[in-house]
Amino acid sequence: MKKILVTGGAGYIGSHTVKELVTQKYDVVVIDDLRAGHRELLPAGVVLEEVPLEDQEKVREVFLKHEPDAVIDFAAYLAVGESMENPKKYFENNVLNFVKLLDVMKEVDCKYIVKSSTAAVYGNPTKDSDIPWKESFTEEYEPETAALLEGEWDGEKIAGEKFLQRFIAKYKDAFSDRVELTLADDDICKLRIPLSIYGVSKVLDEIILSKYNQISGINYAALRYFNVCGADPDGEIGEAKPKPTTLMVLAIYQALGKIPELQVFGRDYSTPDGTGIRDYIHPSDLATGHLLAFRYLDDGNSSITLNLGTGNGASVLEVIEAVEKVSGRKIKIKDSPRRSGDPSISVADPSKANKILSWRAKYSLIDMAKTAWKWHQENPDGYKTKE
Repeated sequence: MKKILVTGGAGYIGSHTVKELVTQKYDVVVIDDLRAGHRELLPAGVVLEEVPLEDQEKVREVFLKHEPDAVIDFAAYLAVGESMENPKKYFENNVLNFVKLLDVMKEVDCKYIVKSSTAAVYGNPTKDSDIPWKESFTEEYEPETAALLEGEWDGEKIAGEKFLQRFIAKYKDAFSDRVELTLADDDICKLRIPLSIYGVSKVLDEIILSKYNQISGINYAALRYFNVCGADPDGEIGEAKPKPTTLMVLAIYQALGKIPELQVFGRDYSTPDGTGIRDYIHPSDLATGHLLAFRYLDDGNSSITLNLGTGNGASVLEVIEAVEKVSGRKIKIKDSPRRSGDPSISVADPSKANKILSWRAKYSLIDMAKTAWKWHQENPDGYKTKE
């Protein structure tokens, strides 16, 4: 029986993946400090090591104790808006802690990692033919300046190339003694593509993965997935955060009367109804994708980067309409200005994952709304205990 270590496995997407791994008879160990995760999400028999990734010595002890065959890594912050307001927080968790994890994997000779990446690596399309996004875009597009929207650095309003160079300087300072992690010109070119620091941190993780593949033979599957929503069809797992940021959950909160209104950020995008368009994907489909990616690596295949999405876009208003349809309630909305870091449109071309992994998303937007609505109705206060 293969043993998989899942970082962030007590979180929303991680726990769906842990459930799928257990269903498929894998031995699973979870590292999660429970700052954002919930112990209740883990199936019986799954070992939980309550360890923060920044504590490299304790992480090393977990690896030596359990000797996993592979890692599936979900441990990252993922709020676009927060990343623009607190970029150093995103550097420390999404980048610095990730390097610590890879260093331990290298030390103990753990050779496979499936990495949670994101569609935020793509930024805004440069021309109509860029959509749907193909994985090759980040290799082919060569911007001369960064697309980062306005954010803050040490209280200073900052944007574009200046913002990116502050982030890169932070990276260079952290790894000044690690020549093998030096950023090349083509690496910096890729870092110029995203609109948010969250996206930049994930591009940087992909670059770092490539470097570790070369220096230590760690093979990886970087999975760029799109906007995740929905709940476990069995009703066991849902998205329960103290301050949710995802559109579908907020729409459901408004339908349940938990918030007075739902903010719609931007009605002036160049889209049919003026609101942003996204490719929404169910966490159970993602769970299957992560398992298939591990099997791909375990079969001896080389490292790969793949989109996981449905290939279908839905606007903000269409998501709201889906929640209204399944709930039978009208959502009260409030128009607000665009949010920094948000692209106008982001839809996946999932054909590479379809072909290589024989993976295809099964759940529709209505399925996502139905499962999420059912879970939130049955669990109005989230989980019984908050960690």
